[in-house]
Amino acid sequence: MNTTKISCTIVYIIFMLGTFYTIGNVSQFFDVNSFIFVIVVGGLYAFSVKGENTYIQKFGDGTVRAGWLGSLIGVVAILGSPVFAGSVSNLEALGAALAIASLTILYGYFFKLGSIILD
Repeated sequence: MNTTKISCTIVYIIFMLGTFYTIGNVSQFFDVNSFIFVIVVGGLYAFSVKGENTYIQKFGDGTVRAGWLGSLIGVVAILGSPVFAGSVSNLEALGAALAIASLTILYGYFFKLGSIILD
């Protein structure tokens, strides 16, 4: 790992955070539970999968898989919730829940691209 890769990764992170800030409501892009889920599953994937790839590449692959898995878990939880199944659906709560469910995909691809730059 050299200085160029580290500096490019830092620029990538700053650029992404700047993009979130420019869009407006920065807090809508952060959910601690989704973030932890993607990090833990991606780390477990990196250390458990055999292959010729580096741990950084495996971590990036694992975070994408974790992102999609977390999104599916979120959608199943939403569809089985009383908010969705109730006679009077609360569209505001449903929209927020779908946004949180899709954050895991965002985090997965964020780490995947970061691992491509870093490796």
